[in-house]
Amino acid sequence: MGIFPNAAAVILLARSVLIEMHDEWIAGDRRYLVEDSTAKLYDTSDTESVAAVESSDV
Repeated sequence: MGIFPNAAAVILLARSVLIEMHDEWIAGDRRYLVEDSTAKLYDTSDTESVAAVESSDV
C-alpha cells in the first residue's frame, strides 16, 4: 500500500470506516430482514417429537 505511510494508518482508516458504518446502521431504521417476511417462515410451529440419541446407541 504505497499511499499509506505504515500499516497502522491502514488499520486506523479501516476502523474509522467501520465505526461510521456501524453508527449509520444504529441511527437509521434499517434491517437486514423485514419482520413480515420472516414471520411467514414460521407460520406453523413444529411440535413433532424428536428422537433422542442415547449414549448406548452411539
